[in-house]
Parts: sequence; structure tokens; C-alpha cells
Amino acid sequence: MSHRPVSVKSLGRPKESASIETRERLLAVARQAFAQNGFEATTNRQIAAAAGNTAGAIYHYYDSKAELYAAVFGEVQVMIYGAFDAAIAPHCALVDRFAAVLDKAVEMNRSDPSIAGFVVGVASETQRHPEFVKLLAPYRLDSNFLSKLAEEAAASGELAPDIDPQALEDLLNAVLSGLARFGNLTGDADRHARSVAAFKRILAGTLTTKHDQVTAR
Repeated sequence: MSHRPVSVKSLGRPKESASIETRERLLAVARQAFAQNGFEATTNRQIAAAAGNTAGAIYHYYDSKAELYAAVFGEVQVMIYGAFDAAIAPHCALVDRFAAVLDKAVEMNRSDPSIAGFVVGVASETQRHPEFVKLLAPYRLDSNFLSKLAEEAAASGELAPDIDPQALEDLLNAVLSGLARFGNLTGDADRHARSVAAFKRILAGTLTTKHDQVTAR
């Protein structure tokens, strides 16, 4: 009975591990390409070249560019909500919790602006490609992150009784998404950070000197 000799390659890193690394690299490169160029202008050939693979290798993991886009969407959802959940964990007060979320957004934008860039582009992509709504649905996390902040603030008595928690949720969403769009539009992480710092001063009531002058009288 003959035995096929074991190659040096087969003694290396397990195939499954290499496959996972390749997939993660594809997702990272695709996220950057989609964020910078949009879905239409991005090609599988460009993604594969940047990831050090052939265009055909992408189809080993994803059936189409649209499926790859959906997978990036899912990965980004997990990254963002995981980071935000961890950011608010040490805090109890609404203002402190939302300030922590804004700080985390600044940190993420500095380390990888393609995350916010991709998220900002999703709305316009789904308008151009209505079929994306159904395609992204299985990847969309059932996250009630902002509604949780609003509802818990109301339940604890921290929120003024005449403020609707839904209205607060909408406001927090508008601020968070608006700052993300601003950061993506300017491409300036420092400017984005300064804008966030200024808004945090509004939350703290220290943006202007008027309050101090009135208090001193």
C-alpha cells in the first residue's frame, strides 16, 4: 500500500484559518472600496487586486458583488453596535452615555474612516438599487440601541416628562448620523472630532459664556 507524501504546504496553517483570513481581508478591502467609490464604480477585479487575490477567488466566498456588499453591511453593523454597546456600559446618565457614543464614533473614524463612509452610503445605494432592501434585510441587526437610551432615560425619570422618548431617539439618530455624514464629507478626522467636542459642550451647557454671565449676576 503506497502513501502519498505529505507536502510542506499541508503542514502549514490549516486551510480553514487561511480561508477565514482571506474572507476578512476581502471584506475590509471591499468596505474601503465601496465607501470611497460607491457600489457601481467598484469592481470585483479592483477588490481582488487590492486583497491580493484573483477576481475569480471572490466567487469562492460570494455569489456576486451585491452579496459581497451585503456581507460588508453585516460586518459593519456588528462592529458599530458592538463598539457602542461597550462604550455606554460604564455610564448610567443619558448625557454621559451619548457622549461616550460620540467619543467612540470619533475614535472609529480616526482608525478607519471607511466604516462611517460605508454606512453613510447605504441609504443612497438602496435608493439606486431597491433590491438591496431585501438583500440587506437578513444582515440588518435588530438593534434598538438609540431607543434603549431614550426609553431608559424616561424610565429613570431623567428625561423631562413632556419629552417624548421617540422624539429623543429621532434627535439622537439625527445627531449621530449627521456628524458621521459631516466627517465623511470633509474627510477631516480632526474637524469631525472638534465638531463632536463642540456638541458635547452643548450637552454639558458650557458651549457659550452667556450661562456663566447670567449665573454671576
